[in-house]
Amino acid sequence: MNSKRIGVSFLLQMVFYYLLVFGLTIYMIAFPAGYEMEIVENLIVSQLVNVVPVMLVIWIGRRKYRGEKIFRDILGFRRIKISTALMTVLYTFLLMPLTTLANAISMIFVDNTVAEMEGDILNVPFLIMFCVMAVFGPFCEELVFRGAFFRGFRRSGNIFGAILLSGLLFALMHMNFNQAAYALLLGIMMALLAEAAGSTVAPFIMHFVFNGQSVCLMYLMDKLSPELMEEGLEDYSMASGEMVMVIAVYLLLAVVCTSIAFCVVIWIAGNEGKQNFLQTIWASRKNGRERLWSVCLIIGVVLSLMFMILNAILSVFA
Repeated sequence: MNSKRIGVSFLLQMVFYYLLVFGLTIYMIAFPAGYEMEIVENLIVSQLVNVVPVMLVIWIGRRKYRGEKIFRDILGFRRIKISTALMTVLYTFLLMPLTTLANAISMIFVDNTVAEMEGDILNVPFLIMFCVMAVFGPFCEELVFRGAFFRGFRRSGNIFGAILLSGLLFALMHMNFNQAAYALLLGIMMALLAEAAGSTVAPFIMHFVFNGQSVCLMYLMDKLSPELMEEGLEDYSMASGEMVMVIAVYLLLAVVCTSIAFCVVIWIAGNEGKQNFLQTIWASRKNGRERLWSVCLIIGVVLSLMFMILNAILSVFA
């Protein structure tokens, strides 16, 4: 993958997403009492919308990848040390206050998208939802965003830009401002981890742990305190004073824990034989051999932002 192919892939993702939404909308208007897509099907189809365009672009340009194995060389699924995997789990938990902070700040302006889906999620057996949200989803997203996109951008020589831009595309892929707020931070930190470990396996582990613990906590809370979950599903709003307190607490936690997380990712880089890890990334800003942005990528970003803005406006009047 190179920057132009990534731009085509992302644009195709947006086109597929628009066609899917348009098709479902037309179907619901034509057959109001007809078939309605369930949450599991929705999640699976959403991931296929991400993966299919990327794999299609890779397959079309397969002649340029002679001698390279798709999963190992192009997508970066290489083995990592057990110690790196264990430290990746620690890295994941250290970043949770940062993502919670971003989520809390976004909730001042927009609704909590995941919380609104909790009712549908809890109606599905735990094992099925765990496999979809903690295994299938993370695998597809890491294959695309840390595998094809980050590693593709990285080939330009601008590792710093590759980390930021792959994180931005990961955020925009969620198609709503609430998830995009913390997905941007997670995308950047997962790309940083992928660079440190030299493998897409590490961010997949991080993604698996992050989503897995969320699913487990959701079902555990429903079992232990169903009344509390029911109240939560009815009202996600929080008084401004309470929100300020939550943000203040998590801001402090995020500063401390994220600082430690940086130390952990530097240790992972050293463990995988990458010395002067952060210095190399910073110095790469001026080493780019090609432009990361392309016309197709810009059009894809605009389409994503248009959908997110329209969705936010419609939610206000809903």
